[in-house]
Amino acid sequence: MVIDPALDIWVWATAALLLVVMGARAWVVETGRGQLGRTPATVRVLTGSTVAVLAVLAGLLVMQGGAQLTEALLTGTDPATAGEQGDPAVGDPGPGDPAAPDGPATPGG
Repeated sequence: MVIDPALDIWVWATAALLLVVMGARAWVVETGRGQLGRTPATVRVLTGSTVAVLAVLAGLLVMQGGAQLTEALLTGTDPATAGEQGDPAVGDPGPGDPAAPDGPATPGG
């Protein structure tokens, strides 16, 4: 899975939008002078908007590596090295040092 840096701005913008919508809903609820037991239509619309923005944010986070993070936490694997074959960091010894001589080193020889 490749994380697209261009989508990061959308994740941050959606997170900021979520905070704005939640703040607007809180402001409407706290400043509303409705009767007890009734929910104004504005609050219902803002609640629906909050749920929609939260769903979009969750989707963006999953697209940007959230699924990879969850898999890494559950399985205990390193996502940076998972799936790579022949990587020296994983423990593949490789062919050796090409500059080293083939035979044993002899003094004076």
